[in-house]
Amino acid sequence: MESKKSQSGWMYMLRTTQQHHVQLSHIADQKANILLACNSIILSLSLARMDFLRGYWCTYTMLTASVVSMLLALFVVAPLSRKRKQIQPDDRNFNLLFFDHFTTIPFDQFRDRMFDTMESPDRVQEAMVKDIYQIGKVLSTRKYLFLKWCSLVFLIGVVVSVILLAIQVMF
Repeated sequence: MESKKSQSGWMYMLRTTQQHHVQLSHIADQKANILLACNSIILSLSLARMDFLRGYWCTYTMLTASVVSMLLALFVVAPLSRKRKQIQPDDRNFNLLFFDHFTTIPFDQFRDRMFDTMESPDRVQEAMVKDIYQIGKVLSTRKYLFLKWCSLVFLIGVVVSVILLAIQVMF
């Protein structure tokens, strides 16, 4: 009875952690999409009124910030990755649960490796822990990093634009 309880405990923990990572990825995508939409609206309105706003420095500042923010938001949601050498199945970083890795091997080899992994609770744990780690690396080094820069550029663009508008209107 005790081993069944401890087995379900680690499975629950790993599954919950993996689900949290997936939710964090979804949240980052949603925030990036919101920033994309806001910046698209700002860009559209500014360009439509460019004849009137041409003399205001704040217009160019906001347009620049919007475009840069949109590009950074696209890095969050786009499945872009730098070209790297294809990971080999015998590499210790090969992740049998990650599509970009397992699609490089033939189906028969994938199936055999999956069945082999599922034979042992230790190998299942190892595969899940590796998957969680690699998802977390993508979140911290890519999605949330670009989301932070995107938000920061947008915020700075808004603040600087308002300050420039105030200065230009007062003088």
